[in-house]
Amino acid sequence: MSNLVRIGTQNNSIEYRDRPTVKVIISKGGDVLILNNGLLPGGGIEPDETDFQAIERELAEELGASVENISVIGEVVQYRDFLKRRYIVNGYSADLVAFDKEPNPQDEREAQLTASWHTIDAALELVTASIQRYDDVEIVDDSQQGKLYNLQTTRELLRRFKLIQGA
Repeated sequence: MSNLVRIGTQNNSIEYRDRPTVKVIISKGGDVLILNNGLLPGGGIEPDETDFQAIERELAEELGASVENISVIGEVVQYRDFLKRRYIVNGYSADLVAFDKEPNPQDEREAQLTASWHTIDAALELVTASIQRYDDVEIVDDSQQGKLYNLQTTRELLRRFKLIQGA
């Protein structure tokens, strides 16, 4: 998978543990699904899972969604200093088949997800506006760093998706 961007700076005094994850741009009729004003569905890949199995599990848990035509977008690496983890985010796109399962949120964060459909350009504007809220904020913990880095990851994956689509 080609590396699109690295987010954060590798600190040589930190011994990072790798955390492989997947994120998926779900599309339907030319629009893309955005969660909580700037995030993409997805999550961690379990040790015994392939990326495709993780996609299926995460989309079922978070949204009750089924997808098809899964395609690679690229990889984003996040250096999450507070957790001492290097998140390796494998980005994909997929077409929505249906919301045909009962969501099974694994934590309160997943239970609070809100989903909305946007054109690719509107999604990019939304995510960029969410990122700009961090312009004058000192990042003091992983909650802030994680939110910002995940927004930046969403933006990079959306940009590449737009290029691939020729939009």
